[in-house]
Amino acid sequence: MTEFDRSNETNAEISRRLEIINKYYPLDELVSHGTANSDVASYYRASEFFYRHVHAHGGKEIHMGLSADGAYHKEDLLAQAKFIASLIGEKTERVLEIGAGALANTGWLCEKFPKVSFSALDIPGRGFLKKKAGENVKLFEGDYHDLSRFEPGSFDIVFGVETVCYSADKKKVYSECFRVLKPGGKLVIFDLFEPRPGEEMTDFEKFVSNVVLASMRVTGSGQYIGDMRSFLREAGFNEPEFEDLTDAIRPSLKRLERIAGKYFRHPALVKTMRAFISDDATMNGIAGWLIVLSVEKIHGYCRLVAEKPL
Repeated sequence: MTEFDRSNETNAEISRRLEIINKYYPLDELVSHGTANSDVASYYRASEFFYRHVHAHGGKEIHMGLSADGAYHKEDLLAQAKFIASLIGEKTERVLEIGAGALANTGWLCEKFPKVSFSALDIPGRGFLKKKAGENVKLFEGDYHDLSRFEPGSFDIVFGVETVCYSADKKKVYSECFRVLKPGGKLVIFDLFEPRPGEEMTDFEKFVSNVVLASMRVTGSGQYIGDMRSFLREAGFNEPEFEDLTDAIRPSLKRLERIAGKYFRHPALVKTMRAFISDDATMNGIAGWLIVLSVEKIHGYCRLVAEKPL
């Protein structure tokens, strides 16, 4: 395992937390864990209880809330869906969500726009086709690297909330989204990113990033924001609009930090949970405890909006 860096106060606190985490979740094993679709599906199946009852207050949201006033509110979990709603106009006919998860976003949107046809895609292995959806929603299981089931130029809007981060070939995902969009159509991505390329990060920073990402089964590939924007351009999109929303997720991160901190400060609880519950159900607490310290320098959160040329 990498030598911990205590060169400043933040690094020292991250190092302290890593040492505690390593007692229960060997970090070298964690960062080498697979991030294939089957691994991601297993992670979400196991962690569904936590997401629903702890993260989403009994709701379906499995993404970060976006807070406008520096304080966390349950309604902040609707911010991503509300942004998509702002793009839906009188001429909007079809909308596709990739990585639709528990249908929190498409489920909310389809009620607001009953005349719009929504499609929602998620990976196999999560019981996605059994989800309840409105009459104007069609559910599909599959891989967003291959959207060949959809005709070219099928959708006015394609969006994904905290899902493309799982892809090891983001350019392929963006190319597929480009193909199924109508000319003038928009791709909207809300996601985690790294603000600096890997070669500009210290070994310690890269290790911390890998630990945080691996604890959510997220791949470490292509997370640099410069690469993400380049992939969109190479796929054929106009210059993407980038908005840094890191400050907006801080209240959500601080809330998750408090919850995860309670878990890791009780060794007996950690040992009991690990003895009887799959690691997939508890290890996202690692990200919850660390990422509030890693945002800005190591991680960020953004919205990318890319338009297909007319």
